[in-house]
Amino acid sequence: MTRREAREAALCALFALGYTPEKDAQTLLSDYEGEFDGSTDSYVREAVFGVLSTLPELDTAIAEAAVGWTMSRISRVSMAILRLACYELLHMPEIPVLVSIDEAVELSKIYDDEKAYTFVNGVLNRIKESEAVAAVARA
Repeated sequence: MTRREAREAALCALFALGYTPEKDAQTLLSDYEGEFDGSTDSYVREAVFGVLSTLPELDTAIAEAAVGWTMSRISRVSMAILRLACYELLHMPEIPVLVSIDEAVELSKIYDDEKAYTFVNGVLNRIKESEAVAAVARA
């Protein structure tokens, strides 16, 4: 599984979370294993479990960076993409910041509204400039 495919798998599970918040990470992953070679990539597992375990932190960062937007106004696809990318920015220092942002923008172009990618890019660039991301980069 390529990293792009792994991100797509994680995105599917995180998107489903928006419709079934009662499901735990393992159930979400199990629901999508069949669609991606019947296995779960280590990145997918880490990303889904990581996003779910840090959801309040990620949502706070997104809310602060989404200037002029309420969380309820952000599409579920954009929210899943933002949560995934934000988790990478704050908790996966081995992934270069610009790679996380570029991949999120590409996922947005594929799976979301035609203008959503500019919103995703703007929010992630604001998060990139935050002190939290700077602290991860220094660590």
